[in-house]
Amino acid sequence: MNLLGYAWRLWSENKALDLLDPMMLEFCEKSEVVKCINVGLLCVEEDPIDRPTMSNVVLMLSGETTVLPVPKQPAFLMRKRVFRTSSSTSNKPDSISNELTMSVPQGR
Repeated sequence: MNLLGYAWRLWSENKALDLLDPMMLEFCEKSEVVKCINVGLLCVEEDPIDRPTMSNVVLMLSGETTVLPVPKQPAFLMRKRVFRTSSSTSNKPDSISNELTMSVPQGR
């Protein structure tokens, strides 16, 4: 399970504060931690239309929004890959539109 999946599971079980290091619990404002987790989960919702704009995120985190929306299941949870069922012996997955590329800058 990835971090987002773990965070979502704890949020769904009303245990969001379990994400926090136990040593930090006595030094933080618990309601602020829960607010930050709530806003973070809103930012990764499945449908981009449901995600808050950055200006709304700032308002939510600054306390100017009194009631935060309840987040829905995140878009980036781990999912099983679907493999082709063609007659070829290739086990390569179907193409995925969200592939990661990395560039390594090098000096001249």
